[in-house]
Amino acid sequence: MRKKYGPQISKLLLALAITGGCATRDRFEFRPYDLCNVPTVPAACGPSQLKLASATICNDCGAGIPEAFSPYDVDEALLGAENVIPLTLQECINHALATSTIMRDLGGTIIRTPEGALSTINPALAFSDPRIGEEAALSAFDANFFASNFFEENNRRLNNQFFGANGFFNQFLNTTQVGVNKRSATGGLFSLRNVTVGDNNNQAGNALGRQSWDSFIEAEVRQPLLQGAGTEFNRIAGVGALPGQLNGVLLARTRTDISLVDFERSVRDLVAEVENAYWDLYYAYRDLEAKIQVRDIAEKTLQNYQLRQEQASSIAQAEEQLHRFQSDVVDALNGRAIDGTRTNNGSAGGSFRGAGGVRVAERKLRLMTGLPINDGRLIQPVDKPSVAPVIYDWSSAIADALQRREELRKQRWVIKQRELELIANKNFLKPQLDVIGRYRSRGFGRTLTLFDTELQEWQMGVEYNLPVGYRRAHAAVNNSRLSLVRETEILKEQERIVHLGLSNAVSESKRAYESMTLQQKRLDAIVRQLDALENKNRSDEKPELDVLLETHRRLLDARLRFHQAEVEYALSLRNVHFEKGTLLDYNNVALSESITPSEARADAAQLIENQDGSVQFTSRDRILSTGR
Repeated sequence: MRKKYGPQISKLLLALAITGGCATRDRFEFRPYDLCNVPTVPAACGPSQLKLASATICNDCGAGIPEAFSPYDVDEALLGAENVIPLTLQECINHALATSTIMRDLGGTIIRTPEGALSTINPALAFSDPRIGEEAALSAFDANFFASNFFEENNRRLNNQFFGANGFFNQFLNTTQVGVNKRSATGGLFSLRNVTVGDNNNQAGNALGRQSWDSFIEAEVRQPLLQGAGTEFNRIAGVGALPGQLNGVLLARTRTDISLVDFERSVRDLVAEVENAYWDLYYAYRDLEAKIQVRDIAEKTLQNYQLRQEQASSIAQAEEQLHRFQSDVVDALNGRAIDGTRTNNGSAGGSFRGAGGVRVAERKLRLMTGLPINDGRLIQPVDKPSVAPVIYDWSSAIADALQRREELRKQRWVIKQRELELIANKNFLKPQLDVIGRYRSRGFGRTLTLFDTELQEWQMGVEYNLPVGYRRAHAAVNNSRLSLVRETEILKEQERIVHLGLSNAVSESKRAYESMTLQQKRLDAIVRQLDALENKNRSDEKPELDVLLETHRRLLDARLRFHQAEVEYALSLRNVHFEKGTLLDYNNVALSESITPSEARADAAQLIENQDGSVQFTSRDRILSTGR
């Protein structure tokens, strides 16, 4: 029967195994595409396992529903007090920080590269990373409990009359193992286990009958003496480290510190972007007010010429200027979606590029502060730019910049990381020499006993392993040295860039203040000239129309240049603090890590009290981080 159907059954099983993962029909059908009859396809087309039944909206995390207001609901007539939200710069910053889980910017990073967007949970993500986080590194030193229990039955025919019963061996075997092991900070491995073997067999020479028990407790210690030894190496490299593959708790903490500096930098950029949007909106309002004023003056001039029944060419010339100013008012109210003031657009903090447009600038400020993009009202800045002269002490300013600038602090942490990697990789240039000790207390008998006999065993020895040439270890050390040199040179160049940026910011503050002062004088002169022309017009001494219209245009230009100089001076003062690394202090923003639980602080205090006073401070592990 087996011989007859065996080959057929084998072929059938082979065919089923080959076709088991094959689809019964094509997943995609290729055919000529008819562009004239394009079917309606849902937006989320694609593999069926990736389709969503409906859009998932998290209303708990923000405004998930579409806004009821549209951009058309805001008009020039709504600029009254009841439809205006007055906000100070500090209020905008506070609201932005309170609502920004994702650190916003004006460059559209969240749309273009969402994977590069930073958030308030980035430090926690780095800390809790199950691969390279601090908890993952510490878990290698946790105690590990293991247990196993196996049952087996053996029936064998042996070509020996002395085994089993006349060559037939029957056995029922049970093996149970329970133990715990733990890795120490010095690299040693401590193990304690109990193994119990219950053997029930028909061996003819059994002295205790069919059933016997073999149980023993075993303690084992394995301590590296050269490679892998010491708390410094194990805290840096971690358990089971290989050349170039390091993941100790010190490296994990360094990565967390780097993520904290990145988070601080993202908060700094957020505050800078809020301030950029705030002063852009301030300038947009001043731009709108100036153009409305000049438009009204042009309209009044046209009416006067029409009442006097001047020449048609003069009336047309005045009318042309009125329409021009009215067009400017429309542009100043609505604006255009062009690049405005934002970080890294000429200076690190942001160079002023206010193009006017109340609505566009106001929506940008709403975006940065987390407010609804449209709600039928307009935000109006309350604060005004400072006009007081500020002179900085250069020596203290450059010292602050080199010490507190976030990018430099991050690079110093990267250098510290490379130094730790170099220290750990040098350890792999040593041979592996481990001392091993093992003690075993054994019990054996008809009953399950362990301490009734004096069967004690021990083992002690060393294990030596030396890779000839240390090719991989030398490569790891050379790579670490090159990486350290590279990161050090990067820090030097970054310091030069910071020096350049601070120099430009201090120089820009001086230039902006002088320009603001001169633009104020220019504006005063234009106003006096316009007053003189109007007085001359009222005294029936008709001024030249070209001179009058040109004065209107110069008045508008002078007002806009003065307000531009105002904002440039305010931003220049801000940029000095940006370059110094003191922007958060300048805007009353403070960052701190979560408070250590009281139980942990109490345990730490108790450990300090229990420390041996004979241990010198210099012999202890050095402090890697103080939280800065």
